[in-house]
Amino acid sequence: MNQFSILEIQKLIGAQIANPEFASALLTSLSLQNLSTLKDAGPTDISFFFSKHYESELYMTKAGLVIIANGDVQAIQAAGIPAWKKSVFISCEQPNRALAILTALFSTRSSSHDHQLISKEPNQIHPTAIIGSDVKIGAGVSVGAYCVIEDGCEIQDAVVLYPQCFIGKKSKIGKGSVLFPRVTFYEKTMIGERCRIHSGAVIGGDGFGYIPVRDADTKKPIDHLKIYHIGNVIIGDDVEVGSNTTIDRGTMGSTLIHSKVKIDNQVQIGHNCEIGEGSILCGAAGMAGSSSLGKFVTVAAQAGTGNQVHVGDYSILGAFSGVAKDCPPESELAGMPARPISEYYKILAIQNKLLRERTKVRKKI
Repeated sequence: MNQFSILEIQKLIGAQIANPEFASALLTSLSLQNLSTLKDAGPTDISFFFSKHYESELYMTKAGLVIIANGDVQAIQAAGIPAWKKSVFISCEQPNRALAILTALFSTRSSSHDHQLISKEPNQIHPTAIIGSDVKIGAGVSVGAYCVIEDGCEIQDAVVLYPQCFIGKKSKIGKGSVLFPRVTFYEKTMIGERCRIHSGAVIGGDGFGYIPVRDADTKKPIDHLKIYHIGNVIIGDDVEVGSNTTIDRGTMGSTLIHSKVKIDNQVQIGHNCEIGEGSILCGAAGMAGSSSLGKFVTVAAQAGTGNQVHVGDYSILGAFSGVAKDCPPESELAGMPARPISEYYKILAIQNKLLRERTKVRKKI
């Protein structure tokens, strides 16, 4: 069982005691065993308060330790929250960062899907796995039931393949990467070290490319001529790809996902796209073929880029926005078509004003 003292947690996240007059008796006696939400936490649990949306839960919490932001200490102390006199409150600059640190700590000890630690165990290859010829398999590799690894692949040290993964010919998986159940790699897919590819992801499928076939007389379309894609997908180190996300191979050349990119579930990335280092794509975002993101771009849920559009470094695309033309670094865009966010809100304000004026006029008629 995981057990940590308050002082250990405090040191890990760089926090200070916020309610020392009430907490001093618990500092050495309280053993913390789990992370929990404010509403579900008990006396041996750690919980977090970093949003006003959870204010009602803070009033009811029975958590043994509550982590809050430095800027919230005075307001929480003045609010008369019952837990202030019964629990230990510690404050730090970024509770979200503390959450990341502590989930990593507890996950290593409690989750079988954690895979933070590089395996040093002998290879474990399930007898139902099918492994082709000329396949290179490193040390500490785990291959689950009914996996298929085709000819000429390279599986480096400490890779984990969960059951039913398919690795196409001449693919390469870097050291310490994990593929969860039913991940599909088409041929020549290359991924780096310490990547996490979640269930149902398909990497390297054909891009969506067709040429219309037209009737000689009417010139109307009568069929579609497929453009076959002969490129591949290359993914860097420390990349995470969410469940049921699809990344298409290049028509020619490669679709490129650089290191530290984080991709949510059900994201579509078209052929020959390039995603710069550290960029984030949230759920159901989409990138049309040959579009690109610079470094540390954020693409919010269901936002998308048009064909061959480039989004500059450190830009933010708001939810549901559609980018139809190139935008410079550090842009903040929203709307369809996407425009600077300040302009977008001005347009909304004008629309709302027009609606109010229309309502007034109709009432007079």
